[in-house]
Amino acid sequence: MIKPSKKEQLGHLLMHVCRLRGKTADQFMEQNKIYRGQGLMLLFISEQQDLTHSEIAEHLNISPAAATKVIKRLEEEGYVQRQSDAKDERVSRVAILPEGLAAIDGIHASFKRLDEKTFLNFSENDLKQLDDYLHRILQNLQESHLEKGD
Repeated sequence: MIKPSKKEQLGHLLMHVCRLRGKTADQFMEQNKIYRGQGLMLLFISEQQDLTHSEIAEHLNISPAAATKVIKRLEEEGYVQRQSDAKDERVSRVAILPEGLAAIDGIHASFKRLDEKTFLNFSENDLKQLDDYLHRILQNLQESHLEKGD
């Protein structure tokens, strides 16, 4: 059996870390009775009122269809409300409702717990180095993505 290269090992490790962080985020978000994607969207909507589905999707780097699906779930739970745009009724805007605002503190607390758990025993220098490494990886992947025209 061929031993994986260091880059392959790190690639697998990075995928495992991302997957486990996502699962941990879901566990922490369970107390808020929403999923992490819904929590991220609700936080964004609470900070940027009356956005369109497309604006939300663009900011969260998801497809408009995925944004619409999450918005619909949040609306069903009473966290947000869709309203027709005053200038163009074909466009709907999303506004947070009192129930959504009430959930914000719990969502912030869940993400804060996630970050504390993720970076437990990291020094400030460790965090700076990791930040540098992750930004370099992100830049590499963004450049690769642009080269392929995706």
